[in-house]
Amino acid sequence: MSFIRHICLMLALTCGCMLYAPAAHAASDRELAAQLEALLKERPELVLNVLRAHGAELLDIVQKAADSRRSATLKKQWEEDMQRPKKVKISGRPEGGASDAPVTIVAYSDFLCSYCHKAAFTVGNLMKRYSGKIRFIFKQVPKSEAGRIAGMWFLSAYKMDKAKGWKMYALAFDRQKEVEAAPEKTMRAIAKEVGLDLGKLEAVMKAQAKQFGDMMDADIEEADALGFVGTPYFLVNDLVVRGALSLEDFSTAVDMAMAKKAGK
Repeated sequence: MSFIRHICLMLALTCGCMLYAPAAHAASDRELAAQLEALLKERPELVLNVLRAHGAELLDIVQKAADSRRSATLKKQWEEDMQRPKKVKISGRPEGGASDAPVTIVAYSDFLCSYCHKAAFTVGNLMKRYSGKIRFIFKQVPKSEAGRIAGMWFLSAYKMDKAKGWKMYALAFDRQKEVEAAPEKTMRAIAKEVGLDLGKLEAVMKAQAKQFGDMMDADIEEADALGFVGTPYFLVNDLVVRGALSLEDFSTAVDMAMAKKAGK
């Protein structure tokens, strides 16, 4: 049922008129709109009455229509993305999930981006939903020196101990404000909390500083080449996901990527 018909129905119920009688079901949206316009000219107070009585329902209708349009737009974009394979650097980047999974999600993220934090939580739930079917690659596109420092600590932790490195990843996102205010102090505290030897960790960071810095620079250049502006961005195989989408929208992207991989 169209939005106009919903309005007409609510007005009819509110004022007790026969605007939406059975015969009107066959009328076009244009005819219904004309009827509605005539009624509102005669009784303009009906709009406020309807909004007061059915405001939540009307907002729900509008939201559902917007969600439907957004989903249709995303699917169309992803169908086009499938026709444009993308080659990105994977070697040496932090990796989680199943290495032989049919779907690879590559994140372009920043520890100090609030939307990245939200998206990281969603991707974590996505990997639980599709257990064994997703490989996750984390790339960093820091926008500040504090974000870059956090990235260096994470890469060093991951180099020492992958499991503890991923715990550090989660805590760094959870404590964004603290990391932004005092990156060295906060990341050191997080490293200690997850059970890493600070002396050994700082030695790794010092020894690998150039390699880790070059890696971040390369990922920043790669994001620019792909046309990614801001963070977060994700590649779900070849599908481009922009921003912190809902779990359901992310799931649609994964389903489409899996179907494409299976040749369906």
